[in-house]
Amino acid sequence: MARVYALLQPDETLLFARARGNGWAISAESNGVEARGRNLTVLLSGLDVTGLTAVIPARNENETRRAAPYAVEDDLAEGVEASHVALSDPDKANPSAPRGVNVVSTARLSDIITALTQQGWDEAEIVAAHSLLPDGNVLYEAPGLVLGRLGERSFTLDAGFGRDVLVSISAPHPEITIYGEHVADALGRPVSDAGANSLEALLVQLANWAEQDGRGIRLRQGAFEARRPIDLQGAGRWKLAGALAAVAAIGWFGAMVLETQAMNARATQLDTLAQEFARIGWPELDGDVRRVLATTGGPDGAADQFPGLLEVSAVLYNGLAEVDGSELRTLRYDRARRQLTASVAFESFADVDRLTTILGESGLTARSGDSRQSGSRVIGDLTLESGS
Repeated sequence: MARVYALLQPDETLLFARARGNGWAISAESNGVEARGRNLTVLLSGLDVTGLTAVIPARNENETRRAAPYAVEDDLAEGVEASHVALSDPDKANPSAPRGVNVVSTARLSDIITALTQQGWDEAEIVAAHSLLPDGNVLYEAPGLVLGRLGERSFTLDAGFGRDVLVSISAPHPEITIYGEHVADALGRPVSDAGANSLEALLVQLANWAEQDGRGIRLRQGAFEARRPIDLQGAGRWKLAGALAAVAAIGWFGAMVLETQAMNARATQLDTLAQEFARIGWPELDGDVRRVLATTGGPDGAADQFPGLLEVSAVLYNGLAEVDGSELRTLRYDRARRQLTASVAFESFADVDRLTTILGESGLTARSGDSRQSGSRVIGDLTLESGS
């Protein structure tokens, strides 16, 4: 289903935008939002979010995410312990390139996620509006706000700060693309285009920017990652590589295998796992594995994606078998991005890097997100994609 965007308004209510023809239908109704908010992106004004840019020397993505809070520590309004740091996706062509960094109070982000969860949208993504701005120096006028990207910073200002603040922060930047006549007049600079004269117009513009590849920084990373758990209780008692190989067989041979009544308890659990992947990735097919496999030639290429997903899972299980003490906690499949995210418990931080390396050497594109201590265990989040 198409992505739905929602602007968090000053009164903390949501204004929704859903695609209609070549434009957007705007309303206060949440029509079109899937269960648990799987296709929902909530857009924050960005007043509470600081946007920075940093070069973070590290050997791998896991180290980058661990080091990020300390790379921007001097620019934080609150201490590292009270702040949540989110990173833009790495530039695959230039891994050492500067990364976009968004910082928000941990308490504020927790409150927003709690409010969304209370409405049943546990898995909604959250993005700050200013992280969606076009590249270059930009000021964008909106009702009561000015969104900006100047130099290595992005931000949202309350319009009540006045002309002097705008003049001060704009002075070092001779070339600025300005959207909005009031901002242009205040700075004595030419206007490039209109800004937004209503929240509805702002939401439409943000949705258009969000639809462009690579735009925006997801705030739900690390400990705040939206997860879709799959019950794998008892899986550790099997030979993991063989287990996922059996799942792949279920995928490839479809109904013939699924309808065999002589399967033992292990195969029944594998059947359940395959159905859960189908339910998560293709909710419109009600978790029916056979229907997923039969859906060929459609716009999403479901039949090609599903076996690929199982193959990626099989590689993951092979890797887990090579890292002593590793334990799979949850799996999440993002159909839009064709990514599998695994939350894994390890004995040490070094094991996170080891598994990431093993998966990369197996032909997958693997990157590790935030890792964190949980009791005597280290919890790491790994994002996997087919390397082909």
